[in-house]
Amino acid sequence: MKRHTGIIVLVLLVVAVLLLGTVAYAVDETKDTVLITRFGRIDRVVDGADNAGLHFKFPWPIERVVKFDSRNHTLNLTSAPYTIGQSLMITAMAYCTWEIADAEQFYRAKRDQKVGVERGLETLVSSELTNVLGQYDMAELVNTNLQSMKLAEIAEKVKTQAAVPALRDYGVTITSVGIEQLGLPKDVSTAVTNAMKADREKEASRYRSEGMAAAQAIISRAEAANTTILAFTDRKAGEIRTQGQAEAAKAYTQFAKDPEFAMFLRSLDTLRASLSSNTVFILDTDSMPVLQWLNTKPTLKTFESPKK
Repeated sequence: MKRHTGIIVLVLLVVAVLLLGTVAYAVDETKDTVLITRFGRIDRVVDGADNAGLHFKFPWPIERVVKFDSRNHTLNLTSAPYTIGQSLMITAMAYCTWEIADAEQFYRAKRDQKVGVERGLETLVSSELTNVLGQYDMAELVNTNLQSMKLAEIAEKVKTQAAVPALRDYGVTITSVGIEQLGLPKDVSTAVTNAMKADREKEASRYRSEGMAAAQAIISRAEAANTTILAFTDRKAGEIRTQGQAEAAKAYTQFAKDPEFAMFLRSLDTLRASLSSNTVFILDTDSMPVLQWLNTKPTLKTFESPKK
């Protein structure tokens, strides 16, 4: 009998553990929301944030434990076409995050709805996104100016409008909504690209026309300035020429009074021009009339004007 005592104790312990497993359950503070059903009907909800630890229940089939993950969940919506305010078709890929707010309603939605909670949430958010995007145009979705972009505003509107039906129908709270990607359908993209090219070509043509007009205006102003400058220089040259002729006439009058002195000065000018290159010449004063003035050694009396 003593030989079987240890085995009996071990068996009793195993049975006790198994029985304890049927009447006890643990609730994790960080992730669990536990729903207890009694004969298939919801009896109570144990929230891990408030009642974590070990709990007890009647064994199955009287009571059953249903655990849900109370942490934030992310739902990625499939890319879908949407129409924005300019009747332009775009494609958008969005996401939403959600968490269980009403475990009983969430349990009923999972049990009663064939489409499932996440599929229902995807349909709901996509529908609200369609309604909101129709109120905006492309410049408010894609823009180099961050102040003009309304993506955050759009996401907040979708979240607000989807919050009530999400809680009512699925027992969840939508914590955030975001738009990950925007695009254009292939045929629309080609049409938009062609339209953008046409707009850029039109803009380039306008700039070319404005440039040609500006260039022509500059050329006209330059030609007018050139005509004015040439007229001024011609007039100034005429004045200088007239003044020179007047001075020359005075000089000729003076030289006419003393031709010999005039010829002497002229000879000096000729000699100065001949020796301007600093070249040394050995000259025969008898062979060059211009040097005869140096042989005669004129005195001041030679240059005196005759007395009247």
